[in-house]
Amino acid sequence: MNSALRSRCFLFALALPSWLAAQEVDEQPMLDPMMVFGEVTDYQAWPLSASAVSGEELVTGNRQDARELSEVIPNLSMTDTGLRSYGDVASMRGLTNTPFFGPPSVVQYVDDVPLGNVFAYSTQWHAVDRVEVFRGPQGWLFGRNPYGGVINVVSKAPTNTWESRFSASYGSYESFMGDGMVMGPLVEDVLYLKLGGSHSQRNGFLYNSTLGTHPDDQQHTSGSGTLYWRPGPGWEVRLSAAADQFDDGDVRLTPLGADDPFEVASDVHGESKQRSNSQALRIAYEGDAYTFLSVTSRREWELDPYHFDLDLGPFPGNESLIIQEQDLFSQEFRWSSVEGGEWEWTVGAYVSSTDVEGETRRDFLVPLPDGSVFPGSTTTDYALDEDSYAVFGQLSYEGLDRWGFHLGLRVDYVEKSIKRDAFGLLGPVPTIREDEAYLFVSPRVGMDYELDDSSLIYVSTGLAYKPGGYSAFVDDPTIAEYDKERSWTTEVGWKKRWAQDRVRTNLALFYNDIRDYQVERSLVGTDYAVLNAQEADSYGAELEVFAQLSDRLSLEGSVGYVKTGFDRFLDPLSGRDLSGNEAPFVPEWDASLALTYRARSGWFGRVEVTHVGETYFSDFNESRFRESGYTLLNAAVGYENDGFEFSLFGQNLTDDVYYQNMSPDLNAGTVGAPTVLGVRCGLSF
Repeated sequence: MNSALRSRCFLFALALPSWLAAQEVDEQPMLDPMMVFGEVTDYQAWPLSASAVSGEELVTGNRQDARELSEVIPNLSMTDTGLRSYGDVASMRGLTNTPFFGPPSVVQYVDDVPLGNVFAYSTQWHAVDRVEVFRGPQGWLFGRNPYGGVINVVSKAPTNTWESRFSASYGSYESFMGDGMVMGPLVEDVLYLKLGGSHSQRNGFLYNSTLGTHPDDQQHTSGSGTLYWRPGPGWEVRLSAAADQFDDGDVRLTPLGADDPFEVASDVHGESKQRSNSQALRIAYEGDAYTFLSVTSRREWELDPYHFDLDLGPFPGNESLIIQEQDLFSQEFRWSSVEGGEWEWTVGAYVSSTDVEGETRRDFLVPLPDGSVFPGSTTTDYALDEDSYAVFGQLSYEGLDRWGFHLGLRVDYVEKSIKRDAFGLLGPVPTIREDEAYLFVSPRVGMDYELDDSSLIYVSTGLAYKPGGYSAFVDDPTIAEYDKERSWTTEVGWKKRWAQDRVRTNLALFYNDIRDYQVERSLVGTDYAVLNAQEADSYGAELEVFAQLSDRLSLEGSVGYVKTGFDRFLDPLSGRDLSGNEAPFVPEWDASLALTYRARSGWFGRVEVTHVGETYFSDFNESRFRESGYTLLNAAVGYENDGFEFSLFGQNLTDDVYYQNMSPDLNAGTVGAPTVLGVRCGLSF
């Protein structure tokens, strides 16, 4: 997408509210923050698998990002490379991205702004009102293609009363986090301001025996600001900007099979520095007949540098330096009917331009026949461009008693290209210059039935697609390109309220029939190719339970099961038949259970257990690249009253050793955090 088109989209979006407000003469109610989907407080009434976690629950559970949220959402998992989100894989019901070059299956929105590829999801959440998680394809309701699901973050919004919140925590490994937010009216009922910022840091919990350091230290600083303008009845315009800076140490990798999984012997002082900034213009309207949303956004993310030791040992000359950046521009429009009629509808359009550029340098000591070595290096420079266009919508009929019928349709057109130049150990590598276009039509049908006033069953089926693309970390042009992926998804669910709404349960069963499942394979020397398994399937179930056991005691729990395997996968590189193997990065089981007690005096306590089951990190399913599963115990106890909060918290209290990711090419893994104890205090006024 060229700059002229971006400018026209922005100017059109900016002028739209003033023009439409001038056409409106009737008094309208003030805008509901989630008017596009109606009142989003009762997820039991939705004919799809959806969960919500409030900002208060996130604070109590000491969670600040999507990875930590995934611990309590069934069939949602995220790996951890120790590099924020760079190289991470997010899985929803077995549908994943690949670590470096595959498009996301799980799309993340923050206040209706899409964050781009998973490697740029590093933003820590701030001033959150709630986080909504939609499992399964949602391409009929969201603009950026949500092939496997959506994580939708909704921030707190200002009112006519000034509000402030400040909090700080300190814990093991000299970890510290400070967070602040202030918001309120500049002009009552017309103009509002919200400002926020945070800073966090911790020392590393790995030990480098060669350098005598704790290499995996981390530091993060962020700031954000939003202006809210309500130019007329039913209208709201938001202009927002945010910036994050991450100044981290070495990658959290240690050799697999070592006596101490928290020890490394690298001779390299590694580092990882990331920066991101975003700007967005959000225009929303709620009237008697319809609602409208326009979001114009730009997000820039940069990794510069990522420097690490390829052999993770004391041997000199084996190092890698990676620089990468993403620039995402997007424009999304949505129109929706007002909730409550016989016919309900949503239509929308989406356009985006994503530019990814990178350069790498790898230094090696190359052995010679006489036993000596000579230093060699390889370099790679690449640009991956993507232009996406989509129209989407859903039509629902609620005119029959207790029945609902739903039709959805999405059409995508995606253009991708690669420009790559490289220099190998033996000289220049053939230049890769390729481009491809993809056209998808994704229909969906569904129905639901209210068994009674407290029980809903639903069924839906439809197609979803993920575009193909190119891997920039492979020299062979014949395997640089990978194909699109298609999933035919069917879901059946039952939602029930029990005991006068003191107990709520959500049960869902699903099946994904997948073609050309995208798998990223590490080759040699940190080269990676994205391959396609010809046929795969993913099936499973998830159960969520909430119970108000007494006026002060509540229970929350979830269980997720997913089996994702290759029905037919003839490996084009090795010639091996991998049919019957399980897909990497997908835990077979996950579960969580938490008890929370809140006394009238203000004292509270929470005990939480989470479990992640067996996970392979290679499509070959080698046992040495498998996490057999782990269970973590977390707890918090504290006091809150009149805006003051004080608590003590502990994570991984049993000090389990587990791996959140493994890298077969380096024979190394990312070990999870050991026991962390801390104290947190907060003040709101």
